[in-house]
Amino acid sequence: MKKEIDWEKVRKWQVRFEVHRPFAALPRPDVIVEEVQNSPLYRLDGRGRDYGGGQISITLKGRGAIRIAGINYELTPGMAFLHVHNNPDICYYYPPDGTEEWHFLWISFEGGTSTELISEVNQRYGYLFDVSLNSPLVAKLMAFKNYPNEIQVLSPLEAGLFSLDMLNLLCSSKESERLESAHSSLIRDVQSVIIAEIANHLSTESLSKRFHISREHLSRTFKKVTGETLQEYIARTRLRMAIDLLLQTRLTAKEIAASCGYTEYSIFYRTFCKRLGLSPEELRKRGFRPGLQLEGLSN
Repeated sequence: MKKEIDWEKVRKWQVRFEVHRPFAALPRPDVIVEEVQNSPLYRLDGRGRDYGGGQISITLKGRGAIRIAGINYELTPGMAFLHVHNNPDICYYYPPDGTEEWHFLWISFEGGTSTELISEVNQRYGYLFDVSLNSPLVAKLMAFKNYPNEIQVLSPLEAGLFSLDMLNLLCSSKESERLESAHSSLIRDVQSVIIAEIANHLSTESLSKRFHISREHLSRTFKKVTGETLQEYIARTRLRMAIDLLLQTRLTAKEIAASCGYTEYSIFYRTFCKRLGLSPEELRKRGFRPGLQLEGLSN
C-alpha cells in the first residue's frame, strides 16, 4: 500500500486569511505556511491542479527542486520561486537524492486577478528569485509565526495591498539589477537629455550620434529597458509636458506646442485630440490631468 504524506506533520505552522467582500480587481492572501519535507513522495505538479491563484515559496534550509518547462533547478537556501498553481510547466518536489530536510516558507494568493498578475510577473522576471533570508520579505512572512493556526481578518484593501507588497518585495532584487545595469544607465541618460531638450528636434539618429552608439543599438536597448520605443517615449514626453503647461501656465496652446518640440501647431492639435479625446483648450477649461496611453504616440 502506497504511503501518503501526513500534511499536518510537515507543516510547522500556518496562518490563514479571511477577507470579507474582497475586491474582484485585487489579489488576496490565502495562507502562509512554514513546511518541512523529506519524503520522495512529495511532488506538486501544475498539471494536476485545477485551481488558479499562485504562490511564493522560499527555501530556508536544506534543498528542494523544481522543474520549469522541462528543466530542473535546485532550490537552496535563499532561492525563491513564484508560480501559478495550475501552470503545467511547473513541478516542484523533494529531490530523489535528498539527504536532509527541505525547509521552505510559502504564501499563496487567490482572487480574480492573482493568476493573471503572477503570470505577467513570470513573463517579465522569470520564475526564480534570489532572496536574502534577512530580507524584508522573509521577515514579514515569518512574523506570522507568532500567530500559529489563527485566522487573520483583512479588509479588501488591506488584502490587496499586502499581496502587492509581497510581490513587490520579491521582485525588488530584479528591478535593482535592471536599474543598475550599464544599459539602464545609458537609457536614463538618454531620457534626461530628452526631457531637458524636448523643445528641440529629437530623433533616434541625433541621439545615437550624441551618445556615440549606433541607431540600431540605441533603439534595441531602449525598447528592452523601458518596454516602449524611443519615438513613443519622445512623443509621450512631449504630450505630458504640454498637458502640464496647459494646466500650470498661461501660455497659449501655440506657444506650448512650440516649447514642447512640435514643428507645427496642426500636428500638436491633431495628436492632442486623437490621444485625449478633447482639444487643448477644452482640457485647460476642465482643469484635470488625464493619464496617457502609449499606443500610437509615435505620430
